[in-house]
Amino acid sequence: MWLWLCGCDDQPKRPLEESETPVVHSAGTPTTETELPPLSLTSVVPGVADPLGGSHLVVRGEGFSVGSVATVGGVPASVEVVSATELRLVTGPVAGGLLDLVVTGDRGTDTLSGALEGWSPADVPGARLFDAASGVAREEANTGYEWQRLTPDMGADWRWRDGNTLSWLPATGRFWMVAGWNGNQAPDGFSSVPPDTVYPPQNTTDEVWSSPDGVRWTLELPHGNGAFERRHAQNTVVWNDQLWMIGGDHHQGFYNHDVVSSPDGVNWTVELGPGTTEPPWSERAAQVSGVYDGKLWTVGGQDLIGYPSDQVHHNDVWNTEDGVNWTQVVPDAPASDTRWAGCGVSDGLVEFRGELWLVGCARIREDAVGHTMFAEVWSTMDGAVWRRHADPPWAGKIWHNVVVWDDKLWILFGFTYGDPANGWTAGNANEAWFSEDGETWQSLPVDAPVPGSHAQGVAVTDDFLLLAGGNYSFLGDKSAWRLVPVRGEAASAWTDRGDGALTAQALSDEARPTFVPDGLGADIPGLWFDGSTSVLDLPSPDVQDAGRSVFWVARTPYLPQPPGWVEDYAPLGTLVGEGWLPSSSVGLSGGQVVVVNHEDRVGVYGEPIFGRFAAGEGLQEGPGAVHLAGVTHAADGTLRTFVDGAEVGAGAVASYATPRSWARLGGALDDPYYGPNTRFAGTVGAVVVLPEAADDALVAKLHAWAQGRFALE
Repeated sequence: MWLWLCGCDDQPKRPLEESETPVVHSAGTPTTETELPPLSLTSVVPGVADPLGGSHLVVRGEGFSVGSVATVGGVPASVEVVSATELRLVTGPVAGGLLDLVVTGDRGTDTLSGALEGWSPADVPGARLFDAASGVAREEANTGYEWQRLTPDMGADWRWRDGNTLSWLPATGRFWMVAGWNGNQAPDGFSSVPPDTVYPPQNTTDEVWSSPDGVRWTLELPHGNGAFERRHAQNTVVWNDQLWMIGGDHHQGFYNHDVVSSPDGVNWTVELGPGTTEPPWSERAAQVSGVYDGKLWTVGGQDLIGYPSDQVHHNDVWNTEDGVNWTQVVPDAPASDTRWAGCGVSDGLVEFRGELWLVGCARIREDAVGHTMFAEVWSTMDGAVWRRHADPPWAGKIWHNVVVWDDKLWILFGFTYGDPANGWTAGNANEAWFSEDGETWQSLPVDAPVPGSHAQGVAVTDDFLLLAGGNYSFLGDKSAWRLVPVRGEAASAWTDRGDGALTAQALSDEARPTFVPDGLGADIPGLWFDGSTSVLDLPSPDVQDAGRSVFWVARTPYLPQPPGWVEDYAPLGTLVGEGWLPSSSVGLSGGQVVVVNHEDRVGVYGEPIFGRFAAGEGLQEGPGAVHLAGVTHAADGTLRTFVDGAEVGAGAVASYATPRSWARLGGALDDPYYGPNTRFAGTVGAVVVLPEAADDALVAKLHAWAQGRFALE
């Protein structure tokens, strides 16, 4: 049993009489014995406790104090003392039926007889209750990664851009977005002069934005502030508790040949460059910078002014211990077994496993054909002698990001010509690859929800990786995303708590969801489905021939629709579905509860007709909140939708002439296009399928159960 004291007696106070003795209670508030009321109970909500235990209850009354204890149905409960008038309980395993609540404290004992019912949806005859607290076949430890859209809009004043950088500066507790490019005319872009009238065009910026969390963004320095030269495709790194910015482009008609620093993202100092001593390397663009062995390093780069045939591609290496005095470690040299060919393009230099790594490299428009991209990985211990690692499975890229995060080496996004043999197509990639050793690589699912992009900002903290800005924003997308780790155990099967004890199994190792002990809150487990491969199958369809209800408790982040997506056969995020021909699929799409139903009629050519029904809103915002959602479908066709116990949207009619059935958790269909695009993305605490259209009383009882079982508000 655990005990917290989070508040103190909030009863009215009066002056002490001369005959009264002050008493100091453990909450630290002086009071008197006569001021404290006796312990009494007023109410407990919700009124349902799961027989397995783990239900969260709120008890209200008077006279609660540190040391208060409680039992539910005679079984001790964990107690949190919120105040003298409120307790929070977590129940132990209890019997079914009516249960007494008994609370004892230093002010006495009180009982609410029959105030609770021991019940779960498994008690409904024929029910299927898949509960993450029970029946999960757990295997080896597993870590997955989930993309979460933190905000759809970074602000009305934030203009689309690419070539910006993004850094987490611990000293400020904020992310810093610096500079960028936008070729449009103001106000959509940065240029205030008519297009095609001035060279060089004024299409880069010196704006600086900051955010504490990736959700709320503040313009710290406006366009044209002059703290440093306008630019994009620069390097910005954190070194010695400061931001250091090196180089950039030639969009002003000359190179950003400088080194600039800032302790706070607002006050900038030109350490080397215009008005001071110039950097010792030749003027260039697309160089790559990073931190290693306590020093600041910059390598490579290329000419961008003049004919491609005359441009030089560099592989020289420089470092500094103070940001001002630089040492040339090695000059430009021919490519060899111990030296990468001259290249650059802004990102790729990081410290990992005690070495300096260059991951991916490119040459901008080396010839009339286009960019040259090297799918190569190199590392060094001294900057002079480099070791080439195994050829990676990813295709060569340009304007990608390289970071070390979650103790892994990552390469993300970028423009690529692709590798059709391996399924990677040309264009802006939404790829994210990681390696634990620089030799072997794994990718996140290729159908990740983030847009394909290049020249974006990526920053890391201990907790997550943040993406903001980049070429994808020119589609009118001002969103910011984060990537978070999901740690748990691979789940190969899930058996329901009902009388049928149905078991849904993963068809392969790749299809297994992840069991997460705290997936929906402290000690509230869930199964995480990755939205791409995770799906569980029944050995045969489960049929409900006289009406049914499908409800679930889950946390579901935003999931965008694929280009050209038409929700013909199943929702984009199907949680309960089946293969072809699906009788009915239920899940989420666009933040709504969606049912796609096989109707009892056919088209003019005999093709099956599906109806789509949607209701509710806001169920997939940001990282996602935990909700109870679902539908009831009566045999007469009446379809009702509920969110957190309340009916949403108008009633609908969907055919029930063909008995409804289901066979999958986490997805639907077997089609190579529709199948992956119907996968559920999020963490599921429970799925309930009832062989009846639940009435209002049963829906209310189900909601009360979910409130307790999953600590819902």
